[in-house]
Parts: sequence; structure tokens; C-alpha cells
Amino acid sequence: MATIQEFLVISPRGDTLIIKNYLGTAINRATADIFLRHLKKEKLEKKSCPPMFVLDGVTYCHLQQNSMYFLFTATKNVQAAALVECLHRIARLFKDYCGVLTEESVRRNFLLLYELLDEVFDRGFPQGMSTELLKAYVYNEPVAVSAGSSSGASGGMSGRLDKLSTALADKVSLGERRTMASAAANKPIAVGSERRDNTIFVDLIEKLTLVSDRAGNVTQSYINGSIVLKSFMTGSPEMRLGLNEECSITSLGVERHYGGDASRPAMTIDDISFHECVRWEEGCKLPHFTFFAPDGEFTLLTYRISSPYRPPISLTPFLEPQGPNGLDYVIRVRGDFPHEKTATNVTLTFALPAWATSVSVEVAASGGAHADPKAAPVSGGKAELDRKAHTVTWVIPKLPGGAEALVRAKIVLASTMQSSMCELSDFGIVKTNFELPMYVLSGLQIKFLDFLYGSAKSPPNKWIRYVTHALSYVGRWT
Repeated sequence: MATIQEFLVISPRGDTLIIKNYLGTAINRATADIFLRHLKKEKLEKKSCPPMFVLDGVTYCHLQQNSMYFLFTATKNVQAAALVECLHRIARLFKDYCGVLTEESVRRNFLLLYELLDEVFDRGFPQGMSTELLKAYVYNEPVAVSAGSSSGASGGMSGRLDKLSTALADKVSLGERRTMASAAANKPIAVGSERRDNTIFVDLIEKLTLVSDRAGNVTQSYINGSIVLKSFMTGSPEMRLGLNEECSITSLGVERHYGGDASRPAMTIDDISFHECVRWEEGCKLPHFTFFAPDGEFTLLTYRISSPYRPPISLTPFLEPQGPNGLDYVIRVRGDFPHEKTATNVTLTFALPAWATSVSVEVAASGGAHADPKAAPVSGGKAELDRKAHTVTWVIPKLPGGAEALVRAKIVLASTMQSSMCELSDFGIVKTNFELPMYVLSGLQIKFLDFLYGSAKSPPNKWIRYVTHALSYVGRWT
């Protein structure tokens, strides 16, 4: 791999937050401007900018994280995959030491981040990027920044409220705490002799890929899942994690253990890969894994499931003629998951045909025959029409299980067209994004997370969360 010339962190406004030159040459202050001009040019031409491109003999490799750009430059031939992997690892390293990866945290911890960059690269060649190993060489203390804070005044009140709620929770004890604030894991790791709180956070995250047709039939679907840990443990304790016994792992030869709940459907994990700290015992017939947890955030394992599953969000399109020159394009959204769960930030984006020049948009909560009477009430959300791009963006803040909502695009046709001439195939695909907390489609569960060392005086705190995201969730009416 060739040497890296410069590393930069650029804010969304174009400010250079961090710039590091590894070859001892003069720092090119125009690097950020050249990079941002190229991004703007690609956006104006409605192109997707690749993660790596070459301009005037200089290679630019970038990664966008929380609206900030992490950028490498090099003047020699470099390996694209190696540079992208380095950018991901640096972003994860910054997050471990800062707690949250925001513009404010980078500004307030720039001394610490420059110290990390001195250790991570040696004259442009990547060295060790392990959070655990770098602790011995880092001496600057991190400055904690709340996830909602910003450089302006907008985040000040939320930050003070977070501190107040935390202080009240510490002062008032009403028995064992069953939950923890979602921002509890957004804190920096301990550096030097700083006291640890002996806590580990575990996230089981599943990202869905699905394509459905106009009748609601699924034509393609699979699940990409991962188990992500963030450790604030003292030392690197040995742990054992166990999944529910209803699953089978094809690549490891683990079959469903029928001693479990036989009424639950069997799950087949097609592919699985582990972090380097995981130890798998050959011949083990149970989904149990032993590992040493390093400091900071890391992905313990990733998996892929190609078995069919019921879509959690169903899309139903239809056309309603409104006279000879009027047409309503309607999309009904339904939450097909348990009533006690709620999908958040459900966002639908779809394009309208070129002949739909006169359009107005309406939203409503559906209470028709398809609605579940047990479902919680739902708001129709808000829909915005972008007349320049000819697209509609519909946002539903909360969609409870069994609830329905619909969006209606009212189209006035030209005098040369009639509603009978229009088909659903004339309309573009519908892209859907959402987040479904505390629920996963595969039914995978973490049955236990045991510590294989004695800690009776100070038992470790374990927090487990389940989240489902839409990775590529598309409705196609062709």
C-alpha cells in the first residue's frame, strides 16, 4: 500500500476541522476547496460521487460520517479497499475516544485526535488502529460532549436537561433500574487511570433489503444483521454470549436445538463472520461464542439470512380516477408488526411521471376495513412535493403496529390525456426508510452474556437493545 499524503476532517460548511500532513511537505490549504467543488459539481450533474476519484494526479478517498467528510489524499497508486477500511477504522476510533462523532466533539477534542493520528500513521503508512492498544500511548483526556449538543445555542438546553435528568436519577433510587437513556453509550472510553463504570452495551441490529410488487408480494428479500458491542469494562474480561437455540448456522454446522421452543419457526443463518477476538469451538452444536471484549465499540459478528420473512411495513398502491381528467395516486402504508411496537421516522420517497404537471398532495390516517381496531391512533404525517425534482417525500413520525396511513397525490391531467390511459407502471419506485426499536424480524435473541471471571463485589452492568432498520426497502409497481 502506498503512503498517505494528507488526512482531513471537513465540516458540512466546508471548514477544515483537522488537517494532518504525513510526508513533511507544505500543507495544501486548497485541498478541501478542490474536494468540495468536485462534490458540488457531481451533485449539480445529478451523479453519485464515488468514494475515490483522481483529480490532477491526486487521489481523493472520502467517507461521510454524521455530515462530516473524512478525506485521504495520495499522489501515488493506492489500494482503494485499504483506504476505505482505514477511514472506517479512524471514524470508529474517533468515536471511541470522543464518545460521539459530531463536529462539536471534534472541535473540543482536537488535541486528543491529533495525538491519535500521530500514533495511527508513521510517515503515511497505517499502523495499529486498535482502541485497546492505543490507550498506552494516549495521554490527553477526552472532553465529553452530549450527542445533541452543538456549537450554537440550540443544543445548550437539551444538554442541561440531560445533565439534570442524570443527576436526579443518581440522587433518587426507586429500586433496580430496568432501562437506561439511549445516550448512555455515547461517552468516551476511560484513558489512563480514570475510573471505569464496568458497563457493556450490546446492540443486535438488523438491516432489511426487500422488493415488493403492487400486490404486496415479495420478489426479493434478505436480512443483514450484526451484534455490536461497546465496552467500558475494567480490563478485557473473557465473556460468553449465547443466541437462542431455535436458530441454525449453516456455515458452522449448528443445527436447531429441539430442546428449545418448538413452536417458534426455525431460523437459518446462511453466512456468519466473527471479530478477531471471538473463539469458536469446533464441533460445538450450540450457538455459543467466547471472546475477550476490547475497549470501545466493535462488531462482534455479522450474519446474513436469506429466508423469506413477512414485511414489517406493507405498501399498497392504487389509482382512483376522478372524472375524465383527474387521477389520484394513493399509497397505503400499514405496520405489520406487534401492536406494542412502534416504527419511527417512516419516510417514503417516490417520483411522479413527467406528464403529472399539476399535482397536490394530501395525507390521512386510514381507518378503513384494512385497519386493525386494536392499533393505536396514528397521525398521517407530513408530505412535501418537490416540483423541481418531481418527487414526493412523506414522513410519518410514529407508526404503531397494525395502524395504517395513506398519502394521496391528486393529479390534474392534460386535456389530451384521460385517466383510463394511466397505469401504476407509469409511476416510479417507492423508497422506504424506517427504524423499528426493540424488534427484529428474524427472531434472533441474545439469551445470555456471561462473564467468565469473579466479580461479586461489583457485578457488571449489561444493556441489550434490538433495532431493525430499512437498508433497501423498495416498492416496484412494474
